[in-house]
Amino acid sequence: MRGALERMSSKLIGLLLILAVGALVPLGLIALSRSRPSPNRPVHLVFDMDKQPKFKGQRPSPMFADGRAMRPRIAETLAREDLTDGRGGSGLFSDAAEYDRVVHGVNRQAGGKMDYVTTIPLPVTMELMRRGQDRFNIYCSACHGLSGYGDGPVARRAAEMQAAGSSDAAGWVAPSSYHTDQVRQRPVGYMFNTITNGIRTMPAHGVQVPVNDRWAIVAYVKALQRSQNAKSEEVPDSEKKAAAASPTSPTSPTDKTARP
Repeated sequence: MRGALERMSSKLIGLLLILAVGALVPLGLIALSRSRPSPNRPVHLVFDMDKQPKFKGQRPSPMFADGRAMRPRIAETLAREDLTDGRGGSGLFSDAAEYDRVVHGVNRQAGGKMDYVTTIPLPVTMELMRRGQDRFNIYCSACHGLSGYGDGPVARRAAEMQAAGSSDAAGWVAPSSYHTDQVRQRPVGYMFNTITNGIRTMPAHGVQVPVNDRWAIVAYVKALQRSQNAKSEEVPDSEKKAAAASPTSPTSPTDKTARP
């Protein structure tokens, strides 16, 4: 009796070992299939957006009368911010060089080298300046401040958080003041590129702010810089006389308080 039980026990153990090894076979096959490339497409139980119908280049399509999936360019239309085709005559600009100056703020030199433009490539009118002030107050003043000293409410709050040791402001880089010699001497194309693509912790604004509005902001910032670095001899005589006659003027007889 005892021998019969031992034989049954050994058979049971063998059967369990076979089952255990057999259970590992599917896992091994799965691992093998994942380690080798296969020409067969994977099975998608839920397609989501991994696989969806589309037309590839030079393929036919019954949707259109000409039977082509690729559509010809529609006359009198332009892609977003594609203001010229670069060949001249068909866009808003006369040539690709003018397009580069206005849309990218650069002059393209021989050999592919590009330099930032040093003058604003749009007519600087009072209307453009007012538009620049309006856009600056909306998009820029929160960090740079209304006067451009880098003391906007966001910058002040971030500085307070850094001083308090908050980890949320650890990577914050304070915005530059527009009124340092280094910033004043930068070409206008550099400022335009910064607005378009961002710099350091400043995000890109090329999506939110159209090309002309970016140049309007640049023009207004240059006016801010001039206002904080102007010389007395640059002020017209008519403005000096008007300021002297003003009741709030430091030189007015009604104002005895010395002012800087």
